[in-house]
Amino acid sequence: MVAARELASAGWRVTLLESSEQLGGKAQAFKHDVGWVEHGYHVFPAWYDNVRRLLKELDVSLIDFDRYFYLRRAEFPKMTTVYGPSGFKAIMHNTFRGLLPWYHTLLFGYSVIDMISRPLRHKRLLDCISQVGLMRSAWYVTESVATLNQENILKASAIPAYEMSAMTAKNIAAFWVQRGAPFLSVLPGDLQTTFIMPLIRACRDAGVEIRTGTHVASLRAENGIIDRVVTLDGEEFSADTFVVTTPLEVTRRFVTGEIYDVDPELGNIHHLEAEPMSALHVYLKRRLEGVPREHVFLHESRYGMSVIDLDQIWDDQSGTVLSCISSNFSPLKHLEESEATEHLLRDLLDFVPFDRSDIAKVVLHSNVQTPLFINTVGAWPHRPPPNSKIPNLFVAGDWVKTPVDLACMEGAVSSAYEAASHALAYANGDLPKAVLAVAPATPPRWLTVIARYALIPIVAPVWTIARLTEWLKR
Repeated sequence: MVAARELASAGWRVTLLESSEQLGGKAQAFKHDVGWVEHGYHVFPAWYDNVRRLLKELDVSLIDFDRYFYLRRAEFPKMTTVYGPSGFKAIMHNTFRGLLPWYHTLLFGYSVIDMISRPLRHKRLLDCISQVGLMRSAWYVTESVATLNQENILKASAIPAYEMSAMTAKNIAAFWVQRGAPFLSVLPGDLQTTFIMPLIRACRDAGVEIRTGTHVASLRAENGIIDRVVTLDGEEFSADTFVVTTPLEVTRRFVTGEIYDVDPELGNIHHLEAEPMSALHVYLKRRLEGVPREHVFLHESRYGMSVIDLDQIWDDQSGTVLSCISSNFSPLKHLEESEATEHLLRDLLDFVPFDRSDIAKVVLHSNVQTPLFINTVGAWPHRPPPNSKIPNLFVAGDWVKTPVDLACMEGAVSSAYEAASHALAYANGDLPKAVLAVAPATPPRWLTVIARYALIPIVAPVWTIARLTEWLKR
C-alpha cells in the first residue's frame, strides 16, 4: 500500500493485487467475536522515522511509553522497571535498580558502546558472526550479562542471539541509543482500524485500484524484463513496471526458471530464514489489578513471552486483555493449536496469576504459516536490494536490504519508499538523487570510540568486582 500510494501520487496508474480478501499482510488484525484481534502487538520506537511520518500523514496519534517492566516467575505484582536510554537519570536508575546488580549492568552498557563503535568497514565481518559470539568474545562480558542479552534479543526480535548477526545488533543498538525517547509507542486501538484502514483510504484517494482476492501465481519475463503477472485463475495483468511486496515465503515461488535466468541473484533469497513470532490473546471477565500500562517482559519465560494489557490502551475493552507475544514458539509449532495454547497459557500463569474461571476467551495466532524473516548470520549478502537486476522489477518487504536491517514495520515501510523511488527513476531514465526513505540516525562514531577507550579504567575494576562476586557465590 505504501509503494502503491507513492506511485499513484506521482501520477501513475496503479493496480494493487492482494491475494487475500483483506489488506494488511502480516500486520493486519482479524475479526473475531471479541472484536479485532491482532497478528501480535506492535511497537513503534522513536527511530521509526518512516512509519511515524506515514502515521502523521494519516492523522494517527501514538501513545508513548518511557519504560517497560521485567516480571520474575511467581513474584507478581512486584516488577523491575527499566527506562529507555533517554538521559542520565534513566541510565542511573537502570544501573542501580535494574534486573542485574550494578556491576553487571555497567558491563552490559559498556558492551553496547563497544559494539556500536565498531567501524563500518567491519560490516562484512560483523555479518559473519553472531551477536552472542561477538559479545562472548569480549574480555569484560560475564555470564550474567551474556544471558540477559540473549533474552533481550529474543524478545525484541524473535531471533536467538546466537543466530542474529552482530551487524544487525550493532545497527539496532545504535538506533536506540541515538533516539531513546519516546522509548516505545503503541497505537490507541487495533492496527486494522487505526492504521491499515486509514492507509487503504489514502491509497484510494490517490487513485490506486485495489483488487483483493487476486492470487498472483507467477511472473512472466520477456526480452529481459517482466511482461505480465498471471493469477491462479489464469487472469493476466500487463504493466510497464512491477513492484513485488509479497512476504519472503511467497516471493520464493516467483523465482522460477525464466526469472532466475534474467536475475540469478534473486535465487539467493532461498538462503534466507523465517520463524513464527506467535501471539496469544487472553480476554478476562474482570480487570486484573497490578498489571502496568506498559509492556512486561516475563523474565526467563520458557517461550520468550512478553505482554501488554490492551484494556489500559484501547477504549472499547471491558476487562483485562493480555496481548502476549511468544518469541520462542519453535518448540510448539508442530503441536495442535489447542496443545500449543495450553502450554503458552501455563507459562503465562506462572508469572501473572489469575483463575482460569476468569477467562472469557483465548485466541492464539500461531503465525506458523506467516513466519517472520530473521536476519541470521551471513544473511545480508543474500537479501535483494529494492531494485533488482531486472530493470522494471522492484521488491519491498522487511526482508529486503535497507538501512534498518531488521524485520519490522519500519524495515517494510522504508523498503516500500525506496522501491517506489527506484521505480520512478527507472521511468524517468535516471537514478534517484535521493530515496524517499529516511535512514535511522546513529551516534557519531568518533564519540562512541572515545567513550569505549575512556571507560576502560572504570570497566576493568568493575569486571574484577563482577568476577570476584561470581566466584564467591560458587
